[in-house]
Amino acid sequence: MTTLALTSGGSSQDDQILVDALPYLDTEYNESDRQNALKLIEHECKTFRPTKNYLTHLSVPDYDAFLSTCMQKEMERINRKEEMVKLDMSRCELPPPSAAKGLDRKLWRKVLRNAKSQNEHLLIRQINLELMDEFAAESYLQRNKDLENSLTEIEKKLRKTKEEVMEIHADRKRNQLDAGNKLKQLEESWVTMVTNNYKMELATRQMSHENKVQIKKLKLDPAIFETK
Repeated sequence: MTTLALTSGGSSQDDQILVDALPYLDTEYNESDRQNALKLIEHECKTFRPTKNYLTHLSVPDYDAFLSTCMQKEMERINRKEEMVKLDMSRCELPPPSAAKGLDRKLWRKVLRNAKSQNEHLLIRQINLELMDEFAAESYLQRNKDLENSLTEIEKKLRKTKEEVMEIHADRKRNQLDAGNKLKQLEESWVTMVTNNYKMELATRQMSHENKVQIKKLKLDPAIFETK
Protein backbone atom coordinates (compact mmCIF):
# COMPACT_ATOMS: atom_id res chain seq x y z
CA MET A 1 0.00 0.00 0.00
CA THR A 2 1.27 3.47 -0.85
CA THR A 3 0.73 6.21 1.71
CA LEU A 4 1.33 9.79 0.64
CA ALA A 5 1.55 12.75 3.04
CA LEU A 6 0.51 16.02 1.36
CA THR A 7 0.51 19.54 2.75
CA SER A 8 -1.30 22.61 1.45
CA GLY A 9 -1.14 26.15 2.83
CA GLY A 10 -0.87 26.26 6.60
CA SER A 11 -2.28 22.79 7.17
CA SER A 12 -0.14 20.40 9.13
CA GLN A 13 1.24 17.26 7.52
CA ASP A 14 -0.78 14.95 9.76
CA ASP A 15 -4.07 16.62 8.71
CA GLN A 16 -3.39 16.03 4.99
CA ILE A 17 -2.74 12.28 4.75
CA LEU A 18 -3.87 10.52 1.62
CA VAL A 19 -4.02 6.73 1.73
CA ASP A 20 -3.71 5.32 -1.77
CA ALA A 21 -4.08 1.55 -1.99
CA LEU A 22 -4.72 -1.27 -4.44
CA PRO A 23 -7.25 -3.42 -2.53
CA TYR A 24 -7.07 -6.30 -5.03
CA LEU A 25 -3.28 -6.42 -4.76
CA ASP A 26 -2.17 -5.09 -1.39
CA THR A 27 -2.19 -7.58 1.46
CA GLU A 28 0.30 -6.16 3.93
CA TYR A 29 -1.23 -3.65 6.31
CA ASN A 30 0.38 -2.62 9.57
CA GLU A 31 -0.81 -0.77 12.64
CA SER A 32 0.42 2.54 11.25
CA ASP A 33 -1.88 2.18 8.24
CA ARG A 34 -4.79 1.40 10.54
CA GLN A 35 -4.10 4.49 12.65
CA ASN A 36 -3.96 6.66 9.52
CA ALA A 37 -7.34 5.29 8.42
CA LEU A 38 -8.82 5.99 11.86
CA LYS A 39 -7.46 9.56 11.72
CA LEU A 40 -9.14 10.07 8.36
CA ILE A 41 -12.46 8.78 9.74
CA GLU A 42 -12.17 10.99 12.82
CA HIS A 43 -11.36 14.01 10.66
CA GLU A 44 -14.36 13.31 8.42
CA CYS A 45 -16.64 13.02 11.45
CA LYS A 46 -15.41 16.39 12.75
CA THR A 47 -15.96 18.20 9.45
CA PHE A 48 -19.50 16.82 9.01
CA ARG A 49 -21.73 19.21 10.92
CA PRO A 50 -23.87 19.08 12.88
CA THR A 51 -23.15 15.75 14.50
CA LYS A 52 -26.63 15.15 15.99
CA ASN A 53 -29.25 17.06 14.00
CA TYR A 54 -28.14 18.19 10.57
CA LEU A 55 -31.28 20.33 10.13
CA THR A 56 -30.71 22.69 13.08
CA HIS A 57 -29.30 25.40 10.81
CA LEU A 58 -32.58 25.51 8.86
CA SER A 59 -35.61 27.55 9.90
CA VAL A 60 -38.46 25.73 11.61
CA PRO A 61 -40.96 24.67 8.93
CA ASP A 62 -44.56 25.84 9.19
CA TYR A 63 -46.49 22.62 8.79
CA ASP A 64 -49.84 24.35 9.44
CA ALA A 65 -49.46 26.32 6.20
CA PHE A 66 -50.67 23.29 4.27
CA LEU A 67 -53.65 22.59 6.53
CA SER A 68 -57.11 23.60 5.40
CA THR A 69 -59.76 24.77 7.83
CA CYS A 70 -61.37 21.34 7.82
CA MET A 71 -58.02 19.62 8.44
CA GLN A 72 -57.20 22.01 11.29
CA LYS A 73 -60.51 21.25 12.97
CA GLU A 74 -59.90 17.53 12.52
CA MET A 75 -56.39 17.79 14.00
CA GLU A 76 -57.79 19.72 16.98
CA ARG A 77 -60.38 16.98 17.47
CA ILE A 78 -57.65 14.32 17.41
CA ASN A 79 -55.60 16.29 19.96
CA ARG A 80 -58.65 16.46 22.21
CA LYS A 81 -59.03 12.68 21.72
CA GLU A 82 -62.66 13.06 20.72
CA GLU A 83 -64.48 10.54 18.59
CA MET A 84 -65.21 11.29 14.96
CA VAL A 85 -68.71 12.45 14.20
CA LYS A 86 -70.63 9.51 12.82
CA LEU A 87 -72.02 9.64 9.33
CA ASP A 88 -75.65 10.62 8.98
CA MET A 89 -77.31 7.50 7.57
CA SER A 90 -80.85 8.87 7.81
CA ARG A 91 -80.89 9.66 4.09
CA CYS A 92 -80.40 5.96 3.41
CA GLU A 93 -83.33 4.94 5.57
CA LEU A 94 -86.91 4.65 4.33
CA PRO A 95 -89.09 4.43 7.43
CA PRO A 96 -92.78 5.23 6.69
CA PRO A 97 -94.21 8.09 8.71
CA SER A 98 -95.98 7.08 11.85
CA ALA A 99 -99.75 7.36 12.19
CA ALA A 100 -99.35 10.54 14.20
CA LYS A 101 -97.21 12.17 11.47
CA GLY A 102 -98.94 10.56 8.49
CA LEU A 103 -100.35 13.88 7.33
CA ASP A 104 -97.00 15.72 7.45
CA ARG A 105 -96.28 16.54 3.79
CA LYS A 106 -92.66 17.64 4.48
CA LEU A 107 -91.92 14.29 6.05
CA TRP A 108 -93.45 12.49 3.09
CA ARG A 109 -91.36 14.57 0.66
CA LYS A 110 -88.19 13.63 2.58
CA VAL A 111 -89.14 9.96 2.46
CA LEU A 112 -89.79 10.18 -1.30
CA ARG A 113 -86.41 11.90 -1.88
CA ASN A 114 -84.66 9.16 0.06
CA ALA A 115 -86.54 6.50 -1.91
CA LYS A 116 -85.55 8.09 -5.25
CA SER A 117 -81.95 8.39 -4.08
CA GLN A 118 -81.84 4.74 -3.05
CA ASN A 119 -83.46 3.69 -6.31
CA GLU A 120 -80.91 5.72 -8.32
CA HIS A 121 -78.07 4.22 -6.29
CA LEU A 122 -79.29 0.69 -6.96
CA LEU A 123 -79.74 1.48 -10.67
CA ILE A 124 -76.18 2.83 -10.99
CA ARG A 125 -74.87 -0.13 -9.04
CA GLN A 126 -76.63 -2.52 -11.42
CA ILE A 127 -75.17 -0.66 -14.44
CA ASN A 128 -71.68 -0.84 -12.93
CA LEU A 129 -72.05 -4.57 -12.30
CA GLU A 130 -73.14 -5.11 -15.89
CA LEU A 131 -70.20 -3.08 -17.17
CA MET A 132 -67.81 -5.04 -14.96
CA ASP A 133 -69.28 -8.31 -16.15
CA GLU A 134 -68.72 -7.25 -19.77
CA PHE A 135 -65.39 -5.38 -19.64
CA ALA A 136 -63.69 -5.93 -16.24
CA ALA A 137 -62.18 -9.33 -17.03
CA GLU A 138 -60.44 -8.14 -20.20
CA SER A 139 -59.41 -4.91 -18.50
CA TYR A 140 -57.85 -6.76 -15.55
CA LEU A 141 -56.07 -9.15 -17.91
CA GLN A 142 -54.64 -6.23 -19.86
CA ARG A 143 -53.65 -4.52 -16.63
CA ASN A 144 -51.89 -7.66 -15.42
CA LYS A 145 -50.14 -7.95 -18.78
CA ASP A 146 -48.97 -4.32 -18.52
CA LEU A 147 -47.69 -4.97 -14.99
CA GLU A 148 -45.84 -8.06 -16.16
CA ASN A 149 -44.25 -6.07 -19.00
CA SER A 150 -43.25 -3.32 -16.58
CA LEU A 151 -41.78 -5.91 -14.21
CA THR A 152 -39.85 -7.51 -17.08
CA GLU A 153 -38.41 -4.13 -18.13
CA ILE A 154 -37.45 -3.29 -14.56
CA GLU A 155 -35.77 -6.68 -14.14
CA LYS A 156 -33.85 -6.12 -17.39
CA LYS A 157 -32.67 -2.71 -16.20
CA LEU A 158 -31.73 -4.14 -12.81
CA ARG A 159 -29.86 -7.01 -14.43
CA LYS A 160 -28.07 -4.58 -16.75
CA THR A 161 -27.15 -2.36 -13.80
CA LYS A 162 -25.77 -5.34 -11.90
CA GLU A 163 -23.75 -6.38 -14.96
CA GLU A 164 -22.38 -2.85 -15.28
CA VAL A 165 -21.43 -2.83 -11.60
CA MET A 166 -19.72 -6.20 -11.94
CA GLU A 167 -17.96 -4.98 -15.07
CA ILE A 168 -16.72 -1.92 -13.20
CA HIS A 169 -15.40 -4.15 -10.40
CA ALA A 170 -13.79 -6.45 -12.96
CA ASP A 171 -12.16 -3.51 -14.77
CA ARG A 172 -10.94 -2.09 -11.49
CA LYS A 173 -9.52 -5.44 -10.45
CA ARG A 174 -7.89 -5.95 -13.83
CA ASN A 175 -6.43 -2.43 -13.82
CA GLN A 176 -5.12 -2.85 -10.29
CA LEU A 177 -3.55 -6.22 -11.11
CA ASP A 178 -1.95 -4.74 -14.24
CA ALA A 179 -0.68 -1.80 -12.23
CA GLY A 180 0.59 -4.22 -9.58
CA ASN A 181 2.46 -6.26 -12.17
CA LYS A 182 4.04 -3.10 -13.57
CA LEU A 183 5.01 -1.99 -10.08
CA LYS A 184 6.54 -5.39 -9.38
CA GLN A 185 8.46 -5.27 -12.66
CA LEU A 186 9.73 -1.77 -11.91
CA GLU A 187 10.66 -2.82 -8.38
CA GLU A 188 12.51 -5.88 -9.67
CA SER A 189 14.27 -3.72 -12.28
CA TRP A 190 15.23 -1.22 -9.58
CA VAL A 191 16.55 -3.99 -7.33
CA THR A 192 18.52 -5.44 -10.27
CA MET A 193 20.07 -2.07 -11.11
CA VAL A 194 20.91 -1.35 -7.48
CA THR A 195 22.46 -4.82 -7.17
CA ASN A 196 24.47 -4.35 -10.36
CA ASN A 197 25.66 -0.95 -9.19
CA TYR A 198 26.70 -2.45 -5.88
CA LYS A 199 28.55 -5.27 -7.65
CA MET A 200 30.24 -2.74 -9.96
CA GLU A 201 31.28 -0.70 -6.93
CA LEU A 202 32.73 -3.80 -5.24
CA ALA A 203 34.54 -4.77 -8.45
CA THR A 204 35.91 -1.23 -8.79
CA ARG A 205 37.19 -1.27 -5.22
CA GLN A 206 38.71 -4.70 -5.77
CA MET A 207 40.46 -3.54 -8.95
CA SER A 208 41.69 -0.39 -7.19
CA HIS A 209 43.07 -2.48 -4.36
CA GLU A 210 44.79 -4.87 -6.79
CA ASN A 211 46.28 -1.92 -8.71
CA LYS A 212 47.74 -0.50 -5.51
CA VAL A 213 49.24 -3.89 -4.66
CA GLN A 214 50.81 -4.19 -8.12
CA ILE A 215 52.20 -0.65 -7.92
CA LYS A 216 53.87 -1.49 -4.63
CA LYS A 217 55.28 -4.74 -6.04
CA LEU A 218 56.69 -2.97 -9.11
CA LYS A 219 57.90 -0.06 -6.96
CA LEU A 220 56.27 2.49 -9.24
CA ASP A 221 55.40 6.03 -8.38
CA PRO A 222 51.69 6.09 -7.34
CA ALA A 223 51.39 9.70 -8.47
CA ILE A 224 51.64 8.60 -12.09
CA PHE A 225 48.42 6.57 -11.83
CA GLU A 226 46.43 9.23 -10.01
CA THR A 227 43.66 10.76 -12.09
CA LYS A 228 43.68 14.51 -12.38
